[in-house]
Amino acid sequence: KQWYQRRVAITAGGPPPAAKPTTQVDLSFQCTHLRDMDVLSKSDPQIVLYMKNMEGGWMELGRTEKIKNSLNPSFAESIPVIFKFEEQQNIRLRVFDLDDPGQSIGMADFLGELEMTLGQVISSKSITRSLVHPRFKECGTVTLTAMEVGGSHEIACLKFEGVGLDKKDFLGKSDPYYEIARQNTDGTFVTVYRSETIQCTLNPRWRQQEISVKRLCQNLPDQPILFSCYDHDDDGSHDFIGYFTLTLAQLRDRNATATSWELINPKKQKKKEKSTDCDSALIPLL
Repeated sequence: KQWYQRRVAITAGGPPPAAKPTTQVDLSFQCTHLRDMDVLSKSDPQIVLYMKNMEGGWMELGRTEKIKNSLNPSFAESIPVIFKFEEQQNIRLRVFDLDDPGQSIGMADFLGELEMTLGQVISSKSITRSLVHPRFKECGTVTLTAMEVGGSHEIACLKFEGVGLDKKDFLGKSDPYYEIARQNTDGTFVTVYRSETIQCTLNPRWRQQEISVKRLCQNLPDQPILFSCYDHDDDGSHDFIGYFTLTLAQLRDRNATATSWELINPKKQKKKEKSTDCDSALIPLL
């Protein structure tokens, strides 16, 4: 009895178990060649992400936005996930076609799914897999890109306006919106923000948005940031107006660099047979 009491005392006074290391990552998604499930238009895809729990069931982690009329969507909304270094975390990604506002996932057309471990995505940083479907052989692909969220909490507040954008609509002007994309380590770009659409104007003024510097450029001041401007069309065939690239260093040092950038359209450059900038549209930074 005396030995037992001493043993309990020593055990109870020992150090607590060490916490398992974790980190938060953001997962971004791009799809290509999704199945077209609609008769008069294209699919309206949305991604739902699940993780397998201890009981063997699947727990929803989050959803992207829905993109209308697109078989090759690049989703601007990422999904945050806690990565546990010492555990195998199985994830399932499912793509749905949501036709009506407020339609539940259970009533939506199923476009395909894939399963893998979260560790596979983290180790690859960007990984592309084919979707599988019980009835169809070719369902398209999904690219998952992982970015660790920890570190700097700096926020960039950006506000843009367009001046003299190209007229893309036959009976009207343009319905412009823009996208911001971060460069990956392999040189590809992933969409991190998509603005609202301003109807029927060549001189839009978009709302101010806040975006973390980590998400914008991974805290690398000289890493290119891609800005692309489009004319929105309801059928999903958005017309490309132009693009430019800039860096966080340029955004920070507004006194030393231009606060407006000329949109470049390679097709217009080729048509006009010019090797210099050929577009009149400017996007001043306010």
